[in-house]
Amino acid sequence: MALDDNTPRLGCGRSIDEVWATIDQPPDTHEQYCDRCRTARASLAQLSDATRTLRGHDEENPGLQPRSAVKDAIMKVARAEVRRGNRIPVHQAKQGVIELSEQAISTVIWFGADALPGVRARHCRVHSDNPEIADNTGPPAGTAVLTVNLRIAVATGTYIPEAAHLLRQRITGMISAHVGLDTGTINIIVEDLYDV
Repeated sequence: MALDDNTPRLGCGRSIDEVWATIDQPPDTHEQYCDRCRTARASLAQLSDATRTLRGHDEENPGLQPRSAVKDAIMKVARAEVRRGNRIPVHQAKQGVIELSEQAISTVIWFGADALPGVRARHCRVHSDNPEIADNTGPPAGTAVLTVNLRIAVATGTYIPEAAHLLRQRITGMISAHVGLDTGTINIIVEDLYDV
């Protein structure tokens, strides 16, 4: 199974980059009627205004330019805020659908992965294997089974097959214990090595 792309997406499926690219233009038809896009545009408009103000200050005083680490930290928080908005339908009852944020589930997975010696989580995407829950049609469809796509870095000298096996067990246990859901497929991609 292929991993999802790394682009943060709103609940409607639009990428945050698409919204940002047109922030200085009037909203298109979709953005006029989509609550998620309107909320994202409002937040991004504030970010755009703040960015213009900071650029102005930086031009006046180059000593005010942030260090690279500060920029990286800001972008990490910004991406986390966007992902928090993605909601995953996890249970359908007679009264309606229960949703959890992808960020909440990913945080549990990151915590479990980072606690495993020799493993560092890099990027995590989660989705439900039960699309009929999101449709909210017909009788209750039950509880979702989650698919996890996790990119990691491992320490040099780590036996990767064993680390991946332990990581899958840990993720399954963490999601069951802390979220109360079952996991289906857990795709693990080792994308980097690091020195200990």
